[in-house]
Amino acid sequence: MMLRVQILRYAATGVALSLLYSAIYWGLASPLAVAPLLANSAAFVATTAAGYAIHSRWSFAGRGRRSARARLIFALVNLAAFALNSVWVWAITGPLHGGVELPLIPILLVTPWLSFFANRQWAFRA
Repeated sequence: MMLRVQILRYAATGVALSLLYSAIYWGLASPLAVAPLLANSAAFVATTAAGYAIHSRWSFAGRGRRSARARLIFALVNLAAFALNSVWVWAITGPLHGGVELPLIPILLVTPWLSFFANRQWAFRA
C-alpha cells in the first residue's frame, strides 16, 4: 500500500484516538483533579487496544504479518510513546508548572508521528 494512503488512514484513525485520549486525560486531570500522570496512564490503556485493532486492520491493511512478533513490537512502540507522553506530562505539569491541558500539544502533534513511522518501520513492515 502506498505511503500516502497509510498516512491518511493513520491520520484519520489517529484523530479519533487522539480525541478519545484527550477526553480521558483532560476529563480525569482537570475536572476530577486526578494526578496528571495517572490520567495519562488511563488514557493510554484505553486507547492502545483500540489502536492496535484499528491500525492493524485498516491503517496498515495489507502490510506485514499479524504475528505475535508484530503485536509485541506494536506494544513496545506504544510503550515508548507512553513513556514519551509521560515525559511531556511530567515536564510540563511539574517543573514547568504548566496547566494540565498543555501536555496535549506535544501529545497530539509530536508523539503520533513518531509512533506512525516506528509502527510502519517495525510492527507493520512489508
